[in-house]
Amino acid sequence: MLRYVLRRMAQLVPMLVIITLIVFVLIHLAPYDVIDAITTPSMSDETKQLMREKFGLDQPMIVQYGLWLWNAVRGDLGFSLVSRHSVAADLAERIPNTLSLIGPAYLTAFILAIVLGLIAGSRRGGRLDRVIDGICSVAIATPTFWFALLVIYLFGYQLRLFPILGMHSVGKQGDLGDFLAHFAMPYLVLVVALFPDLTRYVRASTIAQFDDDYVLVQRAYGASRGFILSRHVSRNVLLPIITQLGLALPTLVTGAIVTESIFGWPGIGQYILTSSAALDYPVILAVVLVSAVLTVLGNLIADVLYAAADPRIRLTQGAK
Repeated sequence: MLRYVLRRMAQLVPMLVIITLIVFVLIHLAPYDVIDAITTPSMSDETKQLMREKFGLDQPMIVQYGLWLWNAVRGDLGFSLVSRHSVAADLAERIPNTLSLIGPAYLTAFILAIVLGLIAGSRRGGRLDRVIDGICSVAIATPTFWFALLVIYLFGYQLRLFPILGMHSVGKQGDLGDFLAHFAMPYLVLVVALFPDLTRYVRASTIAQFDDDYVLVQRAYGASRGFILSRHVSRNVLLPIITQLGLALPTLVTGAIVTESIFGWPGIGQYILTSSAALDYPVILAVVLVSAVLTVLGNLIADVLYAAADPRIRLTQGAK
């Protein structure tokens, strides 16, 4: 197990270099750069050139990437070219805000998906299955931004139950009740956005289990549907679902970009959208780096959890 983990971690380094290099090249292929985004039409070409020299944008692309990579290896993610704030400090402030929103939402969606997926899969073709599958179909077909605007209009404008923007009201930072009031609408939007795909995944796994021979044997011995579902099917279905926990790790940071932007939640969403529009490459590369690390770690955690849940799996064999 330890050898497998170390081997996977060693593979992380070249993967991160390749990913960040590709993103860096794509940013520099754009027809404009961050200077064009922060300057005004009245500024002279000489002023713009001086700003490019100040930020090091006049140097060759490979030199710029090399400098960024060298600093990143030392733990220095640089400064935003737009705000001149430390990227590491901004991430340290915003990532907890994103986690406080999407973490509970994903956990709720995960539990809801397991319950609904098991019910639907165990009653394939029945009324409950059709209702649950129909709800999932509508939720999947509904754009997140449209549903968010609908929630804002209904609960924010019409009923005035919850505040519309932000994470706290002015002067109420640290007030749990105020936080929960701001939290309610984006939480609802994220749960609706996340649970349909997970539910269908659980439903498909449940149907596959009910088609296996061991279920037919249990039925031949007179076992009830509930007994088979709780004692056998649910356990086998949970094995592949474990992988979803690991794969969800990058989602906890970058999975709420649209929702955070609409509700003005001060997390990674607004940060990466603003930086992408301005081609602020230190911020973009930092977020990509964090997301890539979480993706690799998520896959590793999923493999380890799967092996722990099923002793028949040997990770060392797959790592050879």
